[in-house]
Amino acid sequence: VQKSASFAPPIPLDEVKAIGRASATTVNDVLMATVSGALTRYLRDHGDPDVDEVMWMVPVSVKPLEVQPSPELGNHFAIVALRMPLGVDDVRDRLVAVHRAMERIKQSDEALLTYTIQRAISKAPTPAATGLTNFFANKAVGVLTNVPGPRQPMTLAGTEVTGVLGWAPCSGDQPMTICMFSYNGSVYVGFGADVELVPDGDRLGELFAQEFEEIRDAVLGRVP
Repeated sequence: VQKSASFAPPIPLDEVKAIGRASATTVNDVLMATVSGALTRYLRDHGDPDVDEVMWMVPVSVKPLEVQPSPELGNHFAIVALRMPLGVDDVRDRLVAVHRAMERIKQSDEALLTYTIQRAISKAPTPAATGLTNFFANKAVGVLTNVPGPRQPMTLAGTEVTGVLGWAPCSGDQPMTICMFSYNGSVYVGFGADVELVPDGDRLGELFAQEFEEIRDAVLGRVP
């Protein structure tokens, strides 16, 4: 199936943190609330004003973040279901709603349970593993991930890396993925979408930027 790849203008991580402090939420909550607002705007623009939530598959680490990488490397994460509220126009109410949804996940055993299930599926014969993976994947619109990257500028072959973009993978019939990646003081957001279902994927990045400005102005005060 043909996919599109687009991205939003980078946003300052310091502003995201400031919004989180002012609203008693986290950086992740602020970014998730921005996604919620952007998707609400997109759906309304396309004649779907009544959608009140969307299901995402969100990777959650089951291993503490280490200062130094493990010699073995590798990922230790589980995929959990996030019911993202949509249609919440009041910025502070939306931040609270997203915060509650994320706290429910953090305080539950869902991550460890799904991690165990993922390991079991990975050891199954390929046809069974593929079928089970698609079965669970098709319960969500796609994968939504927020990855903390290097806090200092990196270089590649002696040239400074000015930005990093990522696109989350998708399985089954998922029509959309979103990857938020922080690097050197900025947050970069990449959108992947099914061209037939989301024909104007570039619009997602524009709406994300507009929604972040609205959240920033509502919580921190309008920037002159």
